[in-house]
Amino acid sequence: MDDPTLEEVRDAKAEIIRRLKGHGDFVGAGIGRGRDGKLVVQVNWRVAPAGLAPPARIGKVAVTHQVVGSLKPFAE
Repeated sequence: MDDPTLEEVRDAKAEIIRRLKGHGDFVGAGIGRGRDGKLVVQVNWRVAPAGLAPPARIGKVAVTHQVVGSLKPFAE
């Protein structure tokens, strides 16, 4: 399979956000590199989503998931 283009990864990121934005434990999504060095969409969760099978791919773009906990701003 060919490497996804940056435009394909951006489109996949927008699709992931559209699909998951209503889930209470979804924190956000970004673009990163997978273990193979290819561009991926990285999905961040407060806790692992129970009862939800999050997608592993959008088209030819891999989607990875990680639990980051609750994000809080730094104190001033």
